[in-house]
Amino acid sequence: MYIDWSEMFKKIAAVQPLGGTELIVWFVDGEARLFDAQELVDAQDEFAPLADEGFFRSASLAAEGYGVSWGEDLDLGCKDVYEHSKTIDIVEVESARVISDVVDARHTSGMSQAKLASAAGVKQPVVARLETRVNSPRLDTLLKILTPMGKTIKIVDLIDELEV
Repeated sequence: MYIDWSEMFKKIAAVQPLGGTELIVWFVDGEARLFDAQELVDAQDEFAPLADEGFFRSASLAAEGYGVSWGEDLDLGCKDVYEHSKTIDIVEVESARVISDVVDARHTSGMSQAKLASAAGVKQPVVARLETRVNSPRLDTLLKILTPMGKTIKIVDLIDELEV
């Protein structure tokens, strides 16, 4: 009898260790989840090495997406990772962080919304809607708003920037 394991388990596409004992895990269907291994570390001696942050950061995709591995001796199956993690919306988390950073930059610069809008070549309600997250700005609009404050956008590793 042939068993198609892909129908029984959600395969993992990528893992990204964060600080402490947390991982962001992306499944092949695009779902992102936050997994915290602290409960395993506390409950089972075999997972005690995961308390070492350097070792924990060595997490990698294992067994063609059917698990997460730390070296050759320690791994977790995708089912366990899925069942002991929570769904996160990375787009929502990062959008909120970017907007907060834009608002902080405007306050630090001492510019009013109207002054920033004028310098950016947009109308003041555009800045207000961005700051209140009424709608998501287009990339070119965001860059126009950042430039007068001496700011820009930079692509960074989630491990360095994401706070979940």
